[in-house]
Amino acid sequence: FTGSVKLKGIIISGEDDETHPAEVRLYKNIPHMSFDDTGREPEQAFRLNRDPLAELEYPTKIARFSSVHHLSIHVSKNFGSETTRVYYIGLRGEYSEAYRHEVTICNYEAAANPADHKVESIIPQTNFIS
Repeated sequence: FTGSVKLKGIIISGEDDETHPAEVRLYKNIPHMSFDDTGREPEQAFRLNRDPLAELEYPTKIARFSSVHHLSIHVSKNFGSETTRVYYIGLRGEYSEAYRHEVTICNYEAAANPADHKVESIIPQTNFIS
């Protein structure tokens, strides 16, 4: 995502046969996830029902998915076929723009160096108090 998402639900649709996904696992905020990373514990897993019309929404645990920047969806099982067909993935939630601060390089002086602060003309003044 280009911002932060509070993910509230997911909808997955497939064919009305054995190729429909039966289980999905959700992982959040793993930017370069590969299939080797699917061995780790997912944030949430769902057992799906066959839903060719995309009518079933599966609610996520909002506390775990309150600040999502990357979402990986692993379809781990289907209903018995060698291949899996996914026709639609719907995500429901709230988007907020991410504010990313760039690196700021600052120099702080513990004591001022007069050579760094040149003044073009200095008019000396002397005031006597009597």
